Amino acid sequence: MLSWVAMAAAGLAQPGPLVRLLQSGRLPAERVPQVVEMACQRGGPEDLAYLFERALAPDGYEHPLRLRVLQWLAAAALERKVQPAVEDLAVERLLSEALEAQQLDLAEAALGLAVAWRKSAAAPTLVRLASSDAPLALRRRALEGLAALDPHQAREVLPTFASEDGSFDLRQTAAAALVPLEPERAAALAAAWLAEASPDDDPAALLDAFLRRKGASDLLAAALASVELAPDVAKRALRHMYGVGRSDAALSGVLSERAGVGADPPPPTPEEVQALALEVAARGDPARGERIFRRADLNCFRCHAIGRAGGNVGPDLSAVGSVSPMDYVINSILNPSLAIKEQYLTRSILTADGLLLTGIVLERNDQLLRLRDASGQVLSIAVEDIEEEAAGQSLMPLGITKFLTRQELVDLVRFISELGKPGPYMLPSQTVVRRWRVLQEPAPELLADVPHGDLLRERVLRAPPQAWRSVYARVCGAVPLDELCTGPGVLYLQGEVEVFEAGEVQVQLACSVPAMFWVDVQPFADRTAALWLEPGRHPITVRVEVPPDAGGPAATASAPELVLTLERPSGSAARFEPVGGP
Repeated sequence: MLSWVAMAAAGLAQPGPLVRLLQSGRLPAERVPQVVEMACQRGGPEDLAYLFERALAPDGYEHPLRLRVLQWLAAAALERKVQPAVEDLAVERLLSEALEAQQLDLAEAALGLAVAWRKSAAAPTLVRLASSDAPLALRRRALEGLAALDPHQAREVLPTFASEDGSFDLRQTAAAALVPLEPERAAALAAAWLAEASPDDDPAALLDAFLRRKGASDLLAAALASVELAPDVAKRALRHMYGVGRSDAALSGVLSERAGVGADPPPPTPEEVQALALEVAARGDPARGERIFRRADLNCFRCHAIGRAGGNVGPDLSAVGSVSPMDYVINSILNPSLAIKEQYLTRSILTADGLLLTGIVLERNDQLLRLRDASGQVLSIAVEDIEEEAAGQSLMPLGITKFLTRQELVDLVRFISELGKPGPYMLPSQTVVRRWRVLQEPAPELLADVPHGDLLRERVLRAPPQAWRSVYARVCGAVPLDELCTGPGVLYLQGEVEVFEAGEVQVQLACSVPAMFWVDVQPFADRTAALWLEPGRHPITVRVEVPPDAGGPAATASAPELVLTLERPSGSAARFEPVGGP
């Protein structure tokens, strides 16, 4: 028998009855979010107007659902081109009230809705927000929103924020927001920012603004030709370009020159491929190659997974060496567009407002196209906004190997060619957690002592996504801790297990330095624990104390590492798997 939600979805061609169901008050409270989402995804203007009204009403939806409603309404406008007829000041009042009440998550959702609905009445509030002491991320969103809502005012305001007198943190965002309005002026401001940047300043958002606008990367290249860049700044910019699957000739050329690295190499000839294959067989070291694969400057895990841990833009490489000849592996690295498997074919899209987007098609219907780009982000494009479409190149760019010496390339190819073959580069049979997140800046109280349950919930389990960065285990399942710290200290790592059927699960932690772990909020000081887990996703948090002589760039093969294994005890009915992905 179908659940009532499935029956509603199957039986209602029009969304009106869903809204009437919400209005009736007969719906169990736990079912309301599901029906509200369905109504947002399918409803017409009148239905969306009701949902917006309920989101604003003092006796309306609880805060978490209120946030989601605003996000779903924005998605309906962007993806289906459907929005309710509401007065222009309604969203501006919502944004202002959220800011006054310091409800920053609500303010961000209201800002997104104002942009999606093109409510230009919110523009003055966005200017005030960008000039305020609000969190930097929200001020950046305000500048981006201003460019979309009021281009005339944005042309006057953005150069001020992007000038040398402005906040350095906001200058990048202002220059990026100016790209669709005045690309040449934006290029000059961007070049000035990059000339002052240090290697610690991330240029990703600025570069993306130019890479996603037809012809804009050439303008940035021309502007950069007249300024001096620190070599490490240029290298970081290059790495980002290659990381998002772009190797635009002019921009890559000027950045390569400033970085002191060679120009993008041409694809190898068959003879060069054969010579490299012989060299790999004779001199390649897979252990060194695995360390190269894991290097931050190459960022291979951004696109590729091993054992389902890593990016989902390119193929999982767990067994590639056992099924692919050496020349295929070499060409996949040095000439990635030569032979692209069907599921990784890309499309290049030019939208009506000049955005240039490339990615793998995930879904297409009469209204919507969804692409996954080289960063793993899913892009939703309304079909009616597509101006041009063509087959794209591989999302793996040509020039990424120019950061490698010849021997490093030989070692990298040897490592990849060994993946899946019997030996140390075949995935072990044990179930291990491979995708981890490390807390980047633990609060002082987390460092001083083992936290109690409430502190763990507040400072670790509820830490926002941006507080973490992803790390991945080696093929053998171990996480090398020397990659995560440059000296003594305390690390917090978190993996996850998805339980499909309840039962007893045994968790075993192997770590060469002092460590303990929690499953959800239950602590375990011993390295092995058996516990009952209900269906759902459960975080496993590990606290590691790295001693003075353990970490750092000089660490050797004896450097500390961590392995977490999950087993089903005899007689247990549990079904589970570690959570993978990026």
